[in-house]
Amino acid sequence: MTRKKNHHSLGEFLLFVGFISMIGFGLIVNTIGLFFGPISQEFHVGRASVALMTTLQNAAAAISLLFAGKVMKKVNLRWLLTACFSIIAISMLTLAAAHSLTHFYIAWIIIGICQPIAITLSIPVLLSNWFNQKLGTVMGISLGLSAFGGTIFNPIIADIITKFGWRGGFIAEGLLIGLILMPLAASIRPNPDEKHPAYGTTTKSESNSLLNGITLKEALHQPVFYALAFAMLALQFVSGSVQHISGHITNLGISPVLAASVVSGVMIGAAVGKISIGYFLDKLSPILVLLVYSLFGILGWSGQIFLTNSTLLTISAFILGLGQGVCLVALPYLIQKQFGEKDYSNILSVINMLGAFAMSLSVYLVGLFFDQTHSYNLGWTINVIAYILSFIAIFITLRKKA
Repeated sequence: MTRKKNHHSLGEFLLFVGFISMIGFGLIVNTIGLFFGPISQEFHVGRASVALMTTLQNAAAAISLLFAGKVMKKVNLRWLLTACFSIIAISMLTLAAAHSLTHFYIAWIIIGICQPIAITLSIPVLLSNWFNQKLGTVMGISLGLSAFGGTIFNPIIADIITKFGWRGGFIAEGLLIGLILMPLAASIRPNPDEKHPAYGTTTKSESNSLLNGITLKEALHQPVFYALAFAMLALQFVSGSVQHISGHITNLGISPVLAASVVSGVMIGAAVGKISIGYFLDKLSPILVLLVYSLFGILGWSGQIFLTNSTLLTISAFILGLGQGVCLVALPYLIQKQFGEKDYSNILSVINMLGAFAMSLSVYLVGLFFDQTHSYNLGWTINVIAYILSFIAIFITLRKKA
């Protein structure tokens, strides 16, 4: 009976985390580009002015990450998540009545402040609380749903914008967050207890590591902290540059329809990469897994530099999507394994802060490189170098620690 109840609790918990990933990442993060064109047309401004709201959002998220981890340790996560999703939903709904870009900037700054707690940190922190075993697998599956969310919600929101305008699109997004994520957050059980224990048992060494762990202050004295921080910064830069892939494809003279298929290749590859890397992290040596998935990133982005055929570019896009699993699944997993549970949310938030700043700069810088060189190849070359240096940094520090 207890086992059935526990499985029921884990099922509800995984359902909630899955919806955070699908609606949080898949809707809020992956559909914002759909609004740029319609808003720029209505307000008679350039797309760069409209896209500035996402730069401000990511900058606000980066600053918020400085204290988000500490807040999550001190405040009841159920009510904290409910409050954050409420604020995000209300902010989305107010955008339907926006009559100036300033309104957009303010709303997306507010969303950016709430985003680290509601989305970025909540998934790895909650999963870490509930899973002593198979953490990589469940983290990969949960974060992999974000790409499926993007695949599902992009055509839905695009259709709503076509029929009801961009204001209708924001109303739809606000209602989805308010009617689905808010009630789920209010009913979530953030931590296991005696009646609802965590999944799996820990070995003696793992138990000691988790119970003792180390604080952020102690982590700052370990080389592996800086290796993981550098990898997060470098690979989040790569993640931000993905928004330019469709522009790269059309710049090669390929039709927008085929460009969309290349972007779909990235999203499908990212979904497969996140799910599979989590599974292999639980089964194989982390160094071996990182090597293979870093090679996916290197090969995929190299393909974008040298290939011109749409079919080959789509295959290349799928391969670079596989490499996305390193940043979004492997790094949070390794942070938990290296530093334990004691100050996990705080350490993760600081490392993610660097990544958020890198992502906020990435979209602008890669666009600037294109303006200067009339090609995206410089940006893609930086992405290849980012994968190489990130793997080397982690490989050296993990071997020394071992």
